[in-house]
Amino acid sequence: MRSEAEVFEILKKPLHPSDIEWRIGKKSKDKTKASILAYTTARGVMNRLDEAVGPGNWEVHFKPIDMGIAAKTDKMGNTIDLKGFSCTLLIKFLDEEGKEKYTIREDVAPCTDFEAIKGGASGAMKRAAAQLGIGRYLYNLEATWVSIDAYGNFKTPRLPDWALPEGFKYEEEEETPHTQEVKSPQEEPQMPNDWQENTDHHEPVIGFGKHKGKTFSEVPRDYIEWMSKNIQKEAVREQAIAWLASNPSASPAMDAVPW
Repeated sequence: MRSEAEVFEILKKPLHPSDIEWRIGKKSKDKTKASILAYTTARGVMNRLDEAVGPGNWEVHFKPIDMGIAAKTDKMGNTIDLKGFSCTLLIKFLDEEGKEKYTIREDVAPCTDFEAIKGGASGAMKRAAAQLGIGRYLYNLEATWVSIDAYGNFKTPRLPDWALPEGFKYEEEEETPHTQEVKSPQEEPQMPNDWQENTDHHEPVIGFGKHKGKTFSEVPRDYIEWMSKNIQKEAVREQAIAWLASNPSASPAMDAVPW
């Protein structure tokens, strides 16, 4: 078991880029560019805890809480009763006298619009981990603007050298996407992108539910009709409306529930 100083030195080290996720913060008026924000993944948190104290020397506990947020229907059509989660992280280490000691950090997060319960629990865990120093350095990144397509897709940018783990080098042939840096603080993230462009079929690909990975023409028409009325992303909703107008005779077998 490591000492307290050793543990917290490891916890605050930069994470591998594969343990970092990027989300859209805000979009330009013409919706062709967006500021993107970096966050650690839940997997990155668990890997770092294992590295710092060992798998048997940390614990995580979740508790549903009422954050005063009104119940709503998420983007998959499910009614969410839980408002949010509290996460408690406990780690063990040795004090200056070599005796076992532990410390606890706790934080909260609301349920998310997509995979509400999983997203709420994951968000609370990552916030509690930031209190231990895991991924906290990401708050010091300047907001970065990138080009986005109609569905919110963008190329993942490279992190600056100071935000990379020791010895890590990007592949030389890997292209650095065009970005425009601005000196504004990071903002709270919006919904992560759930859609991608299928260049083989020139149709959007569904990114959630039992039809994930299928193009519009591969799913029941009733599902596309549901999308045209209920999807919150305007570009995707308009795409569904356009597809219905250009495919009036499409009639695959209809499923009972649109997700």
